[in-house]
Amino acid sequence: MDDYRLYSVVKHILEFLENLTNWYVRLNRPRMKGEENTAEDQRIALNTLFDVLLNATQLMAPITPFLCEHIYQNMRNGLSDDSPLKKDSIHFTDIPSHSEALIDLVTEETVTHMQHAIETGRLIRDRINIPMKYPLSKVVIVDANEHTLAGYKTLEKYIKEELNVLEVVLTKDEDTYVVYKAAPDNRAMGQAFGKKFDKNMRTQVENLSSDQIR
Repeated sequence: MDDYRLYSVVKHILEFLENLTNWYVRLNRPRMKGEENTAEDQRIALNTLFDVLLNATQLMAPITPFLCEHIYQNMRNGLSDDSPLKKDSIHFTDIPSHSEALIDLVTEETVTHMQHAIETGRLIRDRINIPMKYPLSKVVIVDANEHTLAGYKTLEKYIKEELNVLEVVLTKDEDTYVVYKAAPDNRAMGQAFGKKFDKNMRTQVENLSSDQIR
Protein backbone atom coordinates (compact mmCIF):
# COMPACT_ATOMS: atom_id res chain seq x y z
CA MET A 1 0.00 0.00 0.00
CA ASP A 2 3.03 2.29 0.28
CA ASP A 3 3.03 2.61 -3.52
CA TYR A 4 -0.73 3.11 -3.89
CA ARG A 5 -0.59 6.52 -5.59
CA LEU A 6 -3.71 7.19 -7.63
CA TYR A 7 -2.40 10.48 -8.94
CA SER A 8 0.28 8.66 -10.93
CA VAL A 9 -2.24 6.70 -13.03
CA VAL A 10 -5.35 8.88 -13.29
CA LYS A 11 -3.81 11.17 -15.93
CA HIS A 12 -2.88 8.22 -18.13
CA ILE A 13 -6.33 6.68 -17.76
CA LEU A 14 -8.03 9.92 -18.76
CA GLU A 15 -5.76 10.27 -21.80
CA PHE A 16 -6.55 6.69 -22.79
CA LEU A 17 -10.30 7.21 -22.44
CA GLU A 18 -10.05 10.43 -24.45
CA ASN A 19 -8.30 8.61 -27.30
CA LEU A 20 -10.73 5.71 -27.12
CA THR A 21 -14.00 7.64 -27.08
CA ASN A 22 -13.28 10.86 -28.96
CA TRP A 23 -10.92 9.39 -31.53
CA TYR A 24 -11.15 5.62 -32.04
CA VAL A 25 -14.90 5.22 -31.52
CA ARG A 26 -15.76 8.49 -33.24
CA LEU A 27 -13.71 7.76 -36.36
CA ASN A 28 -14.76 4.11 -36.55
CA ARG A 29 -18.46 4.63 -35.90
CA PRO A 30 -19.46 3.88 -39.54
CA ARG A 31 -17.50 0.59 -39.39
CA MET A 32 -19.17 -0.41 -36.15
CA LYS A 33 -22.60 0.37 -37.58
CA GLY A 34 -21.86 -1.73 -40.66
CA GLU A 35 -22.13 1.27 -42.99
CA GLU A 36 -18.69 0.65 -44.50
CA ASN A 37 -16.88 -2.41 -45.86
CA THR A 38 -18.12 -5.93 -45.02
CA ALA A 39 -19.95 -7.64 -42.18
CA GLU A 40 -16.65 -9.29 -41.22
CA ASP A 41 -15.01 -5.87 -40.88
CA GLN A 42 -17.88 -4.73 -38.67
CA ARG A 43 -17.43 -7.81 -36.47
CA ILE A 44 -13.70 -7.16 -36.14
CA ALA A 45 -14.28 -3.51 -35.18
CA LEU A 46 -16.86 -4.40 -32.54
CA ASN A 47 -14.78 -7.25 -31.11
CA THR A 48 -11.75 -4.98 -30.90
CA LEU A 49 -13.75 -2.38 -29.00
CA PHE A 50 -15.16 -5.06 -26.68
CA ASP A 51 -11.69 -6.42 -25.87
CA VAL A 52 -10.30 -2.95 -25.21
CA LEU A 53 -13.19 -2.01 -22.93
CA LEU A 54 -12.97 -5.28 -21.02
CA ASN A 55 -9.20 -4.99 -20.55
CA ALA A 56 -9.52 -1.37 -19.47
CA THR A 57 -12.22 -2.30 -16.97
CA GLN A 58 -10.02 -5.02 -15.50
CA LEU A 59 -7.10 -2.61 -15.15
CA MET A 60 -9.27 0.05 -13.51
CA ALA A 61 -10.98 -2.40 -11.13
CA PRO A 62 -8.50 -1.88 -8.23
CA ILE A 63 -9.03 1.90 -8.50
CA THR A 64 -12.78 2.09 -9.11
CA PRO A 65 -14.01 -1.32 -7.91
CA PHE A 66 -17.76 -0.72 -7.80
CA LEU A 67 -18.06 1.06 -11.15
CA CYS A 68 -15.93 -1.56 -12.89
CA GLU A 69 -17.93 -4.37 -11.31
CA HIS A 70 -21.13 -2.82 -12.66
CA ILE A 71 -19.63 -2.52 -16.16
CA TYR A 72 -18.26 -6.05 -16.04
CA GLN A 73 -21.60 -7.61 -15.04
CA ASN A 74 -23.05 -6.18 -18.26
CA MET A 75 -20.09 -7.10 -20.44
CA ARG A 76 -19.79 -10.70 -19.20
CA ASN A 77 -23.00 -11.48 -21.08
CA GLY A 78 -20.95 -11.17 -24.26
CA LEU A 79 -18.47 -13.82 -23.16
CA SER A 80 -18.82 -17.49 -24.00
CA ASP A 81 -19.48 -19.88 -21.12
CA ASP A 82 -16.06 -21.50 -21.50
CA SER A 83 -14.18 -18.20 -21.54
CA PRO A 84 -11.59 -17.85 -18.73
CA LEU A 85 -12.72 -14.25 -18.38
CA LYS A 86 -16.28 -15.18 -17.44
CA LYS A 87 -16.30 -15.10 -13.63
CA ASP A 88 -18.79 -14.19 -10.96
CA SER A 89 -16.93 -10.93 -10.38
CA ILE A 90 -14.35 -8.88 -12.25
CA HIS A 91 -12.17 -9.13 -9.15
CA PHE A 92 -11.84 -12.87 -9.78
CA THR A 93 -10.21 -12.27 -13.17
CA ASP A 94 -6.47 -11.89 -13.74
CA ILE A 95 -4.90 -8.57 -14.68
CA PRO A 96 -4.53 -8.70 -18.48
CA SER A 97 -1.06 -8.94 -20.03
CA HIS A 98 0.13 -7.33 -23.24
CA SER A 99 1.93 -8.50 -26.36
CA GLU A 100 4.83 -6.51 -27.77
CA ALA A 101 4.04 -7.95 -31.20
CA LEU A 102 0.74 -6.02 -31.29
CA ILE A 103 2.39 -2.63 -30.73
CA ASP A 104 2.69 -0.70 -34.01
CA LEU A 105 4.73 2.43 -33.34
CA VAL A 106 4.50 3.61 -36.96
CA THR A 107 0.70 3.60 -36.89
CA GLU A 108 0.66 5.29 -33.48
CA GLU A 109 2.92 8.06 -34.77
CA THR A 110 0.83 8.53 -37.91
CA VAL A 111 -2.41 8.79 -35.93
CA THR A 112 -0.81 11.22 -33.46
CA HIS A 113 0.20 13.51 -36.33
CA MET A 114 -3.33 13.31 -37.71
CA GLN A 115 -4.76 14.25 -34.31
CA HIS A 116 -2.46 17.27 -34.04
CA ALA A 117 -3.44 18.42 -37.55
CA ILE A 118 -7.16 18.15 -36.76
CA GLU A 119 -6.82 19.88 -33.38
CA THR A 120 -4.81 22.71 -34.97
CA GLY A 121 -7.38 23.06 -37.74
CA ARG A 122 -10.20 23.32 -35.20
CA LEU A 123 -8.24 25.94 -33.25
CA ILE A 124 -7.70 28.03 -36.38
CA ARG A 125 -11.42 27.83 -37.20
CA ASP A 126 -12.23 29.10 -33.71
CA ARG A 127 -9.77 31.98 -33.99
CA ILE A 128 -11.19 33.21 -37.30
CA ASN A 129 -14.80 32.49 -36.23
CA ILE A 130 -15.69 29.96 -38.93
CA PRO A 131 -17.88 27.25 -37.35
CA MET A 132 -17.32 23.60 -38.26
CA LYS A 133 -20.70 23.42 -40.00
CA TYR A 134 -19.37 25.59 -42.83
CA PRO A 135 -17.26 23.57 -45.31
CA LEU A 136 -13.93 24.95 -46.49
CA SER A 137 -12.48 24.46 -49.97
CA LYS A 138 -9.12 23.17 -48.73
CA VAL A 139 -6.69 22.87 -45.86
CA VAL A 140 -2.91 23.05 -46.30
CA ILE A 141 -0.72 20.85 -44.09
CA VAL A 142 2.97 21.74 -44.05
CA ASP A 143 5.71 19.36 -42.92
CA ALA A 144 9.30 18.97 -44.06
CA ASN A 145 9.27 15.22 -43.40
CA GLU A 146 8.20 13.09 -46.39
CA HIS A 147 7.30 10.16 -44.14
CA THR A 148 4.97 12.35 -42.08
CA LEU A 149 3.29 13.71 -45.22
CA ALA A 150 2.75 10.15 -46.45
CA GLY A 151 1.04 9.37 -43.16
CA TYR A 152 -1.30 12.33 -43.61
CA LYS A 153 -2.15 11.01 -47.08
CA THR A 154 -3.24 7.60 -45.73
CA LEU A 155 -5.56 9.29 -43.20
CA GLU A 156 -6.74 12.07 -45.50
CA LYS A 157 -10.33 10.87 -45.32
CA TYR A 158 -10.54 11.49 -41.57
CA ILE A 159 -8.91 14.91 -41.82
CA LYS A 160 -11.48 15.96 -44.42
CA GLU A 161 -14.38 14.74 -42.31
CA GLU A 162 -13.21 16.16 -39.00
CA LEU A 163 -12.28 19.58 -40.43
CA ASN A 164 -15.14 19.67 -42.96
CA VAL A 165 -12.92 20.49 -45.94
CA LEU A 166 -13.15 19.40 -49.57
CA GLU A 167 -9.43 19.05 -50.25
CA VAL A 168 -6.27 18.37 -48.25
CA VAL A 169 -3.09 19.86 -49.71
CA LEU A 170 0.21 18.42 -48.44
CA THR A 171 3.46 20.31 -48.94
CA LYS A 172 7.06 20.50 -47.69
CA ASP A 173 7.36 24.19 -48.63
CA GLU A 174 7.74 25.67 -45.14
CA ASP A 175 9.16 28.99 -46.37
CA THR A 176 5.90 29.81 -48.17
CA TYR A 177 3.64 29.21 -45.18
CA VAL A 178 5.76 29.46 -42.03
CA VAL A 179 6.84 32.81 -40.54
CA TYR A 180 9.56 32.71 -37.89
CA LYS A 181 9.51 35.28 -35.10
CA ALA A 182 11.44 35.76 -31.88
CA ALA A 183 9.54 36.83 -28.79
CA PRO A 184 11.67 37.81 -25.78
CA ASP A 185 11.04 36.52 -22.31
CA ASN A 186 10.50 39.92 -20.74
CA ARG A 187 11.09 38.74 -17.20
CA ALA A 188 14.37 36.99 -18.03
CA MET A 189 15.55 39.89 -20.19
CA GLY A 190 14.65 42.39 -17.50
CA GLN A 191 16.62 40.44 -14.91
CA ALA A 192 19.62 40.21 -17.25
CA PHE A 193 19.71 43.79 -18.53
CA GLY A 194 17.86 45.70 -15.82
CA LYS A 195 16.87 49.20 -16.88
CA LYS A 196 18.69 48.76 -20.20
CA PHE A 197 15.91 46.44 -21.32
CA ASP A 198 13.61 49.22 -22.40
CA LYS A 199 10.96 49.42 -25.07
CA ASN A 200 13.49 50.01 -27.88
CA MET A 201 15.55 46.89 -27.06
CA ARG A 202 12.37 44.82 -26.86
CA THR A 203 11.30 46.03 -30.31
CA GLN A 204 14.70 45.21 -31.79
CA VAL A 205 14.50 41.62 -30.54
CA GLU A 206 10.95 41.15 -31.81
CA ASN A 207 11.89 42.46 -35.26
CA LEU A 208 14.71 39.98 -35.85
CA SER A 209 14.48 38.36 -39.29
CA SER A 210 14.08 34.63 -39.75
CA ASP A 211 17.66 34.38 -41.08
CA GLN A 212 19.00 36.03 -37.93
CA ILE A 213 17.04 33.64 -35.74
CA ARG A 214 18.45 30.64 -37.55
